[in-house]
Amino acid sequence: MKIRTEGVCTDPECHNPEPHADDQGTRFFGVPAWLYCFVTVMGLGVALLGYTFATR
Repeated sequence: MKIRTEGVCTDPECHNPEPHADDQGTRFFGVPAWLYCFVTVMGLGVALLGYTFATR
């Protein structure tokens, strides 16, 4: 599944300065934004289970 966003193309080959569909999606430091969200949600779930186990 490709994530498509509207943004300014940063490729040197791109000559259209208008915002248009971006095939790479939103990325931070080269990592897709959805991956950051997924890892955060999974990490919070594991932390909650760990806390629950530790307090019993």
